[in-house]
Amino acid sequence: MTNTPSEAELENAPTLIGWLFERPSDQKPWLYGWFVGHPEIADGDHGHTSTLIAIDPNEPPTWAKTESRVYRLGAWYPPAERELRYWAQKIRQRRQVAFEIAPGGGDDIEEMIAFLGKEKLFRERKLVRMVNAYREEKARLPSMSSR
Repeated sequence: MTNTPSEAELENAPTLIGWLFERPSDQKPWLYGWFVGHPEIADGDHGHTSTLIAIDPNEPPTWAKTESRVYRLGAWYPPAERELRYWAQKIRQRRQVAFEIAPGGGDDIEEMIAFLGKEKLFRERKLVRMVNAYREEKARLPSMSSR
C-alpha cells in the first residue's frame, strides 16, 4: 500500500496554507497552518492536523497525508513572515475579516506590521524583534523579494 494520494484524493482534499512542520519532543509530527476547504474547520482557521504519515518528497511538497485525511499544501511562508501573518490574522479574526485573502490580511507585510503596531498587542520590543527577524529573513531569502 502506498502513501501517495490518488488524483481523486487530491482533487477533494482541503488545502493547508502557510503550513509548518512541527514535531514536539514528546509527540508525533503534524502540520500547522490555515485551513481552507476542510469539512469540519472554518476557512481561515489556524490549527494543526492529526499525526503526519507522509509528505510529498518533491520540493516544494504539494501534498501531505495524515491519520485522518489528505491535504493539498498551499503557500509556505518563512518563519518570521509566518509569525507576523499569524498575529495579524489572529487579531483580525476577532474582527471577522474575510478569510478569502492570504493569512494576515493579504500579501502586504508592511501593512501587517503597521496594523500590529497600531493594535499594541505586544510590547514594542517584541514587535521590533519580530520585524527585525522578518527583515533579516527577507534579506537572506531572495525569493521573498519577488512576492
